[in-house]
Amino acid sequence: MRRSLAFIFVLLTASAASAQTPANDDATRLIAVGKLWVTIKYFHPYLAYKNVNWDEALVHSLPAIRAANDPAAYAAALNFMLRNLGDPGTYASVDSKPSNAGVKIETKSDGTVTFSSDPSLPVPKSDPTPEVIRVIEAARSIVFDLRTPSKLLAVLLDQPSVASTLIAGDADLPGERTWVHQGLTPAGRPSSPFYFSSFSTRPGLHIAGKARSKREIVFILGEGSQLPAIGCMMVANGQARITAEGEHYRISGSTMTSLPMGSGVSVALALSEPIFLDGTGFSISGARRPLAAFPMAPTDSAYPETRYPSTEYRILAAYKIWGVFHYFFAYRDLMDEDWDEVFERSLPKLGDAKTARDYHLQVAEMITHVADSHATVHSAELADYFGTAPVGLRLRLIDKKPIITEVLDPEARKAGVLPGDVITAIDGENAAARINREASYTAAATQQSLAHIVTRRVLNGSEGSTAALTITGEDGVPKHVSLAHSRSYADSLRHQHSGDVYRVLAGNIGYVDLDRLTPGEVDAMFEKLWSTAAIIFDMRGYPNGTGWAIAARLTDKKEVPAALFNGPLALTPDILQGDAISQSASYFFVQTISHRDKPTYKGKTVMLIDESTISQAEHTGLLFEAANKTEFIGSPSAGANGEISSFIVPGGITIAFSGQDVRHANGGPLQRLGLQPAVTVRPTVNGIRAGRDEVLEKAQAYLGAALGQDPPSRVARANESK
Repeated sequence: MRRSLAFIFVLLTASAASAQTPANDDATRLIAVGKLWVTIKYFHPYLAYKNVNWDEALVHSLPAIRAANDPAAYAAALNFMLRNLGDPGTYASVDSKPSNAGVKIETKSDGTVTFSSDPSLPVPKSDPTPEVIRVIEAARSIVFDLRTPSKLLAVLLDQPSVASTLIAGDADLPGERTWVHQGLTPAGRPSSPFYFSSFSTRPGLHIAGKARSKREIVFILGEGSQLPAIGCMMVANGQARITAEGEHYRISGSTMTSLPMGSGVSVALALSEPIFLDGTGFSISGARRPLAAFPMAPTDSAYPETRYPSTEYRILAAYKIWGVFHYFFAYRDLMDEDWDEVFERSLPKLGDAKTARDYHLQVAEMITHVADSHATVHSAELADYFGTAPVGLRLRLIDKKPIITEVLDPEARKAGVLPGDVITAIDGENAAARINREASYTAAATQQSLAHIVTRRVLNGSEGSTAALTITGEDGVPKHVSLAHSRSYADSLRHQHSGDVYRVLAGNIGYVDLDRLTPGEVDAMFEKLWSTAAIIFDMRGYPNGTGWAIAARLTDKKEVPAALFNGPLALTPDILQGDAISQSASYFFVQTISHRDKPTYKGKTVMLIDESTISQAEHTGLLFEAANKTEFIGSPSAGANGEISSFIVPGGITIAFSGQDVRHANGGPLQRLGLQPAVTVRPTVNGIRAGRDEVLEKAQAYLGAALGQDPPSRVARANESK
C-alpha cells in the first residue's frame, strides 16, 4: 500500500510543477536528450557488458519524449528509455527544491533504534557523529529509514568511525569501477592496438569493525534514497537486509551526477558501479552478482535494410556522430567551429531530411566541419550520388581550373583531348559549379587536399554510362567529348608514374617511386642506388609500408625519435560533476626508427610531395626527416595523419576519421598544415602540355647545385621523368 501512495504523491507533485513549465521546446529538448544518450552510451558501465540495445531504447522512446507537454510526461518518457539499463541509480525526475533535513533518532522499549531524516528538524550545527556512535553501540537492532531524500544520514554512516560500529571484524567497502576508452573501439571490441576500452577500478575504504555482537540491521529505501556504502557491503555479506519502497536509489561511493534535461526535469546519472574485492557486484537482494572482467559491448548495427531510416533513426545518427567526434576525434581542438554548434545546426537537418539522398548528403555535410581528410563518409546512396566509375582522364586543379594532366582513354586521344586542356562543363553542368557542389560534401584538412579529393572523383559516374564533357584546348576552342565511365581505369589512375620503380638519373642521382615500391624491393633498391650521390624519393601518391625499412637505412643512430603520437582518453563525460566540467586526458608515446644491421646510405636525400601525399605518405616524410633530415620539394602535403577510426550510423553509412594526433619529432604540428617543402614548385599548364615533370626537374637541379654539378639539359630531364 505504501508503494501506491508514494507513487500517487510523485504524480501529484509533478502535476503541480507542470503548471509553471514553459512550452515544449523540441529542438532544445532533443539536444539535451542526445547528450544524455551519448553520455550513457560511452560511460555507463552496464553498456560495457550487458546486452542492452541502447539504440532501440532511444528510438522507441523518442516519440513520447518529443510529444511530452508537461514535466511528469517528459520524465516518464525518459524513464521509459532509461529503464532499459536496469540501473536503479539512473532515472529521471521532476525538479524539486532541495530540502535540508536533520537526523531523527527514535528508540523503542525493546532496544530497536530507528534513524531517519526529518525535514522538520534543522541540520545540526555541531558534528552529530559522537551521538550517532553512542546510540549505535547501545542499540539491540537498528533501522535506517532512508526514504526521505537526504544525503546527510548516508554520509554520516559512511564515516569510518561510524561504519566501524556497525560491523564486527575487518571489512572492505565496495570500490567502484568506471568504463573508460583509449580512442574509439568498435562495439567495445579491440580491432587496433591503439584503440580499446577497459574498466578503471578504484578500491573502497578498509574498515576495522568494532561491533561487539551481531544485531539485526535493516535499511529502508524509498524513491531516490541513497544507500550508504557500508550498507551495500553489509547487505552483500548477509549482515543486513533491505526493504525497498521505491524503484530508484543510489549507492554512496559511486560516481553520480545530475543532468538537467530542460522542461523542469533532471536525470540522476550513475557513472560507475560498486565492485567488491572478489570481482562481484551488488544486488539489492543481497546475492552478489558476477561482473564481466572485460568490456564486451554488443555490436553496433548500421541498419542497412533501408537507405532512408525513420526520423528517430536519423536523430540517432546525429547523436552518434556528435558523440564520437566529441570524445574520440584527435584533432577537435583544430576545428574552425564549435562542434556543439555544428551539432545543434545539423540535428534538425538530419531529422527533417525528406529523402534518402538528402539524409546521406546531410550526414556528409555535417562531417565536413571536422576539417579532416581522413573523415570520409561511405554508403551505397553516396556511391550512387558521386559515382564509382571514373573516365580515362587524370585531373588536377591548377589556377582554380580542372586541368587534364594525363589522357588514358584512347577515345579521348582520338577526339583530340590533350594534357593541359581544361574541362569547362560536365554533363551540362559548369565544371566549377560541380566541383564546388561536391566540395560542400567533402571533408578535408587543407584546401590543397580538398582540391585533390574532389578532382579525383568529379568525373565519376555509374559503370557503363557516358560522361558528356566540354573541353577547351590551348587554342581556346571548346570541344564536346563523350567518354565511357569504367572501373578499369581505377588502377591506372591510382599510380601517377610509370617506368622503372627505381633508377639512376643524370648526375648519378637515384630516383625511387614510393607509390609503387614494395617492401620486398627495398634492399634491392639500395643495392642499385648505393653508389649514387643522392636519391630522390617520389612520394606523390601513397606508399606500401616501405617508409620504416627505408628510414632505418638512412641513419646509423639507434632509437631515433621520428614522430610524436597522442590520442584522447575518455575517462569521464564532459558534464558538470561537482564543480568540474570538460575534463580531458590523453595518451602519449614517441615512435622511433628501428635499427637494422645493414649499411647506411650516406648520400643526400630529398622527397617529392604534393597534395596527394597523405597519411602514411606524410608519415614516411616524418621518418625520413628524422633519419637524415631529408628535405621536401614540391608543394604542401594533405595535412592528415593518424590511425583511422570508424563507426556506422543508420542507413548503412560508415564514417572514418583520425583517431590520433601525429606530430613531427620536435613536436611541430602536421595536421591541417601538411609537410612543408624547403623548395616550393608546382606543375604549370605549360609544363604539362610540354610533357615535363617540373617538380622532378626542380629536385634534380636542387641536388645538382648542392653536389656542385652542372644542371642537366631540359631534354634529358624531360626524358628521365617519363
